[in-house]
Amino acid sequence: MGMRVIYLVPAGVFLLFLVLAAWGLYGIKSGTRQTQQLPSVLIGQVAPDLPKQPLTPLLARQMAEFRGQPVLVNFMASWCIPCRAEIPALDILKNIVPIIAVAYKDSPKDTADFLETYGNPYRAVWMDNDGRAGIAWGIYGVPETYLIDGEGRVVLRHAGPVYKSVITDVIMPALAKLNPPQKNLQKP
Repeated sequence: MGMRVIYLVPAGVFLLFLVLAAWGLYGIKSGTRQTQQLPSVLIGQVAPDLPKQPLTPLLARQMAEFRGQPVLVNFMASWCIPCRAEIPALDILKNIVPIIAVAYKDSPKDTADFLETYGNPYRAVWMDNDGRAGIAWGIYGVPETYLIDGEGRVVLRHAGPVYKSVITDVIMPALAKLNPPQKNLQKP
């Protein structure tokens, strides 16, 4: 009897691991998992430079072209499964705020194939082949999204995929703080 228990303990631990992993993945996929966001030293600072290589000349818009309005910078990659999952939400956001992609440690061909397959919600796409831009921005992984204000300062960092709940609970409140509703200044 004692020998059987010895064999059941590793199997039980492995089964517990599988249950916890499935629960975590379901939470990520459904957007219900509220992860603790890692802090960013960039909040309040001028956003770092984008990489120098665009995916194509057509998608080579610099952040300076968006000066005066908020913009999102989304670090993504074709090999990133959560990056695929966030495309529908980014497709909604593109009508609210311009989005710039930084393809992190990816090839131009793979990035172009990704955008053709899943859609392109981006106004600009830059290639961070060697990961130096990711280091400058302080990313921990992909996807990560930064909200930049009209003056070029980082006001928000979201680690992980952008889902509809992230739009309503995180990004839209931050945008509202940047663009408060105008009060009617006319006298009655």
